[in-house]
Amino acid sequence: MPLNLSGQLSLLRVHDVGTKYGPPSDQIDAEVIVQFAGRPAEAFGFQLRNDGNQPVRQGMLGLLRDGFNRGWTVSIDYDITSGKHNGTIVRVWLTKPAGPVTGGVGGIGGIGGISGVGGVLTPVNG
Repeated sequence: MPLNLSGQLSLLRVHDVGTKYGPPSDQIDAEVIVQFAGRPAEAFGFQLRNDGNQPVRQGMLGLLRDGFNRGWTVSIDYDITSGKHNGTIVRVWLTKPAGPVTGGVGGIGGIGGISGVGGVLTPVNG
């Protein structure tokens, strides 16, 4: 059963196929590697190969990149051998920090917000 970890990323690395990551006694065969802030001894990764998993793995890399670039909370499910520090990612998702809502209802471009037509901003009645 996969384990779970969440936090901000401190490392996002992508490297050539077959170069692996970690010492010989704790290696993972993966092209995408992440580390979480405050956990420098642990790394997690997945393969990015031209196979049936390629579309979902590209999606996972995109989520990791977005989380890394925006400082969002990244969550992963991963498999790891007991006693090891490097594991294989099986699932990725993001959580944005709570904050003010922009856009949509009550924001720009929505009900009670502002609508732009032809470069002119006009209030939207709601």
